Amino acid sequence: MKHTFTLLFVLLLAPALQATELSLTSPLDYQVVQRTSPGKGLLRIAGELSEAVTLPDVAMEARLMGEKVQTSWQRVGGSVSGKKLAGAVEVPAGGWWRLEVRVSQGGKQLALGSVAHVGIGEVFVIAGQSNSANHGEEKQTTKIQRVAAFDGKAWRIADDPQPGASGSGGSFIPPFADAVVAKENVPVGIIACGIGATSVREWLPKGATFPNPPTIESRVEKLPDGKWASKGAAYDAFIARMKSVPPQGFRAVLWHQGESDANQKDATRTLSGKLYRESLEKIIRDSRRAIGWEAPWFVAQASYHVPGDEGSDDIRAAQASLWKDGIALEGPDSDALKGKLRERDGKGVHFSGPGLREHGAKWAEKVIPWLDQQWTAPRQASGGTEWSDFAQLPECHSLGWVSTNVQSKDTKSWNGVLDEAKWGTPDPQQIVSRNWDWKVSDEQWREVVKQKGEGKREEVAFDLWLPEGIETVKGIVVMSGHGSGESLYRRADLRTLAKELHLALFKFVGNPMQRGFWPRSLLSEHLKAFGAKSGHPELEHAPLFLYGHSNGTGFSAIFASYEPKRVWSFVSMRPGITFQVYQPGAAQVPGLVIFGEDDHFLARPSKEENLAVVPALRKNHRALWSIAVEPKTGHGPGEKTWPLVFSFLRHSFAARVPADADARKGPVKLLVPALESGHLGQNWQTKPGGRQKLPTAPLTDFPGDKSTASWLINADYAADWQAFQRDGEITK
Repeated sequence: MKHTFTLLFVLLLAPALQATELSLTSPLDYQVVQRTSPGKGLLRIAGELSEAVTLPDVAMEARLMGEKVQTSWQRVGGSVSGKKLAGAVEVPAGGWWRLEVRVSQGGKQLALGSVAHVGIGEVFVIAGQSNSANHGEEKQTTKIQRVAAFDGKAWRIADDPQPGASGSGGSFIPPFADAVVAKENVPVGIIACGIGATSVREWLPKGATFPNPPTIESRVEKLPDGKWASKGAAYDAFIARMKSVPPQGFRAVLWHQGESDANQKDATRTLSGKLYRESLEKIIRDSRRAIGWEAPWFVAQASYHVPGDEGSDDIRAAQASLWKDGIALEGPDSDALKGKLRERDGKGVHFSGPGLREHGAKWAEKVIPWLDQQWTAPRQASGGTEWSDFAQLPECHSLGWVSTNVQSKDTKSWNGVLDEAKWGTPDPQQIVSRNWDWKVSDEQWREVVKQKGEGKREEVAFDLWLPEGIETVKGIVVMSGHGSGESLYRRADLRTLAKELHLALFKFVGNPMQRGFWPRSLLSEHLKAFGAKSGHPELEHAPLFLYGHSNGTGFSAIFASYEPKRVWSFVSMRPGITFQVYQPGAAQVPGLVIFGEDDHFLARPSKEENLAVVPALRKNHRALWSIAVEPKTGHGPGEKTWPLVFSFLRHSFAARVPADADARKGPVKLLVPALESGHLGQNWQTKPGGRQKLPTAPLTDFPGDKSTASWLINADYAADWQAFQRDGEITK
């Protein structure tokens, strides 16, 4: 269904008012999108304008509106091209939300569209035979009304009968989904595919063979050699329904089937447990390949017919074997639901009204605990183990909130790096935020929070990775996930280095922390919690290497200034505002600040001014810091950047962390290299720019200005730093 809203607007250079319609084709009304974390999901937006937009710099934005809260307008990542628009935006879990999408240019709204009901929550595919479909004795309704069902074309509230499944009666789906909504507080989407009276043989891919036919032969065919084969119709429809949402677009398949394979009246139509297992395993494995991802499956125990024929041990064992072998997850034992829970006062195979509600409750008992574990259960990843955790944190923790509410607005105490006569007048926003040496104590922060309130909450995700076989963690690489931190955390070469040095990798993403945060204890609290989860309590005290990109340097440099005894070194990658790196408290923590020559942030207000910040810190505070400028690159690091980062990490770790350090005994006392023990390197110059052969030498032999030159931790690192500036890469 398209949702069309018309807005009159004036196109630039247009002689008269024109009417433009924005028709949104995605998401659909009542659509539920699978969330990607407890508090977020990726919403895909698509639509069409009635008139082509040819203006430059056209923006697409979206916001969600609920009964009590609404999000601010967010830029949608994507494009508006001619009449078409498409993109995606990360939005909070929950709903029903009202979605509004606008197209604008130069701050002027050109068109507006909306969808009345959108949910970010949990989506399930439900398949099998009649007791997975609409053959129950009493139609069920969703009590919460935050459950929607999809028939392949449209979504609607999921009252029975469920669209897309056979039958016109009741199902377990509304009570099951209501239980999930009640526990998770998010909408639930259902893609129902069940077909009454089907054998597992009828669900096989086209051409899959078996020796004897099911009771109903319409979906199978006899081959010339006497074997039977599936026509593939049920399988193809099943795959089409699963692919109607993107990869990872549903949480799991719930499979309830087996009655039409167990104890058939014609014994020649009964399927053995061995062949049942083989058939269902093939459906699971082939379907995963067809949809392109390893979708989880729950398999119920289902073989009940009527009193006196209450189950097949052979089929039940086959179903259970799939759980035991890790191919599927354990679904409910529906054979145990008997008597008044079955139709016709206990005489039938289908469920009565109470039976449907009990069946839904049994499914919820299996699915909900597993669902909660998906966010936090340890998992194998890249030769190690990974743990995740999530927290809803208020915005008062964030650097931006502290800047607005706590930071002194004194602009006179700047130390003189800014030379307006030489470099020009700075941007108005920068002139009031030049001095980032805030000295904001936790006590000051807490007092202001009491006065101002915490502000709105936002999800923060935490991830820990530990290499296999590490008995004791010697240090932790802590990354703000802002910008390149997210991808750095998953790099194979960093994980190889971590294994070699016995390091843990830790990352956080979410505005209350990823750009910098108060109080400092937030990080320690989460490291302690992960230490308990992982069996590595030393994480609470292990030394830290910090990485921040762009505004994430508001974490790496500032945290190092507040906790210099815990941080062995840090990297500030392409600082969004170089002044946030000016942290005298971190002067004795080895630091590396890496710029991109063509980064537009470096030129605000001037390259010279931004590049002067580290030399000023070197001169005024004898900082153990260096600058590197990557020629002809922008705001993001590239593949040639990382060897320099890893060289700095390796050499600073060796120089700072004692070989016999054991964080299991408490905080590690880091070594402090003497300024005179290092090398110096001539700083990169804006003219001539590009690659430059920069002299390096031991500090005592360096011929240039020793007070402002880049400080390099040892000869080997100095050689890598020099190669990076000379060649744009480290090739060894």
